[in-house]
Amino acid sequence: MTSRLEALGLCLVILYFAYHAFAGEKGLGRWTDAQIELQDRKAELATVNGEIERLQTDIRRLTPGSVDPDYVEALARQKLAFVYPDEVILLAADSSSAK
Repeated sequence: MTSRLEALGLCLVILYFAYHAFAGEKGLGRWTDAQIELQDRKAELATVNGEIERLQTDIRRLTPGSVDPDYVEALARQKLAFVYPDEVILLAADSSSAK
C-alpha cells in the first residue's frame, strides 16, 4: 500500500515539475518568446549602431580644421536648395501626386 502511495506521490511531483518546465513563468514557452525578442533587439541594435556610425562620419567630415568642402556643398544643395547662378534647374513632376 505504501509503495503505491509513494509511486503516486512521485508521479505527481514529476507532473508538477514537467508542467512548470513547459508552461511556467520561466518555462520553455517563455524561453522561446525571449529568444525571439532577443533577435528583434539585436536587429534594432545593429540598425542603431549603423546610424551612429553614419552620424560619426558626418561629424568627422564637418569638424573644424578638416571640413570636407564637397560634403558641405552637398548639404547646402540638399538642405538649402543652393544652386550656382549659371545652373539650369529641371523640375520633375512628383509621381505620388500625378494620377
